[in-house]
Amino acid sequence: MITPQNVLYHEIVGLKTKVVQSTDPTLAGLEGITVFETRNTLSIRTGQSVKMVPKMAATKIEVSTPSGACFISGSSLIGKPENRVSRL
Repeated sequence: MITPQNVLYHEIVGLKTKVVQSTDPTLAGLEGITVFETRNTLSIRTGQSVKMVPKMAATKIEVSTPSGACFISGSSLIGKPENRVSRL
């Protein structure tokens, strides 16, 4: 089960995501479901469109898990999701 304490050990695809702070002001406040994750980007579905968010640009991301929400830095998500576990 994904919890705020172990969210970095799991994929965040399918979870509700909100960009709280960003170095790019157009990305701040972007909210939706994460539909795809690459090494350096997140794809977030907002309504009918999918927005690409560079992980380095998102300085604070809110991820809603089944047991509560947590805040993480986009830079902590850098790398392929399958390799993130071995790095932590």
